[in-house]
Amino acid sequence: MAKKKKQISFATFNLFNLQLPGKAMYEGKKPYSKAQYKRKIGWTADVLSRLQPDVIGFQELWSPQCLKDAFQQAGLLANYSLVASSNKNGISNALAIRKPATIVKSQWISSFPSELVLKKARGKSGEPDYQMAVNIKRFSRPVLRATIRPAGDNTLPNIVTCIAHLKSKLPIRLDANLPAAAKRHRDAIGGALATIRRTSEAAALRVILDKITRGTSTPAVVMGDLNDAQLSVTTSLITSQPTLHLVSSSRAGHRSDRGLYSAAVLQELRSLRDVYYTHIHKGLRESLDHILVSEQFYDYSDNRVWSFNEMRIINDHLDDENPEASDHGVVLAVFDHNPVKKT
Repeated sequence: MAKKKKQISFATFNLFNLQLPGKAMYEGKKPYSKAQYKRKIGWTADVLSRLQPDVIGFQELWSPQCLKDAFQQAGLLANYSLVASSNKNGISNALAIRKPATIVKSQWISSFPSELVLKKARGKSGEPDYQMAVNIKRFSRPVLRATIRPAGDNTLPNIVTCIAHLKSKLPIRLDANLPAAAKRHRDAIGGALATIRRTSEAAALRVILDKITRGTSTPAVVMGDLNDAQLSVTTSLITSQPTLHLVSSSRAGHRSDRGLYSAAVLQELRSLRDVYYTHIHKGLRESLDHILVSEQFYDYSDNRVWSFNEMRIINDHLDDENPEASDHGVVLAVFDHNPVKKT
């Protein structure tokens, strides 16, 4: 009998306002009844039972108890270690690790790194005027950073994961005291503000990742609802756009100290066409939910520890418009343990 491959799998799962029945959510969002909550937990538990990945990053969780209820319903509560915030001020990210893998440490990062200075002075005469100052110091939703000790032998390195949920494309609501002339253009102004915030958050996450990966051999994985496509400006800020190995005689892709590889891109390189989407807005299918991995998970890297096996998407429910389901697809990426043989 062939020996089963050692694998590790990651999933990102936007829970779509998973909150206890009767408890408040966003303004204008009606609390769940007990029956609605039961159905929502049932749907969430069904997805967990179908996938059962080693590492799951969650977004839009209001109460840690909801996550426990979902894993209990799935019959998986004893199989996973859960990390969820008891923050009562809004939704949060969360994490689940399948045992015997362990969580070495975890933290929520609310503030931007001090190194991120989003200012530009006026240029010299004749140069384009790029003078600007962005006064954003915090993530709209704290990033959950965790160090994971994988299951298996002691030769496997710890993995640092970051669970993120960046600002959406929805326009930010303008201040009430704004001039009436400006309010007539609320969509343009609010959309610009949303983009500036999401871009700032992406840059802040990139600085955090730089400090994890630059000059180290630490495997890193980013999971979450990044609210933009895999080749967008904001997602490219996070990935740092590493070079792919596309020609056999090339050394491209053999090293990338900072870059992250999108599981979607790795899957598309094996596909005849791109049919990957995780969200539908006004009939437009988009890929907003991502799993991004460092060079330790890239097939052609000289520092490879794992090789890409496959990516799967659960997204049929997006067409069904099931109110108890998520409004995002669930993304799963699987990697085989396949370290580079050192000569």
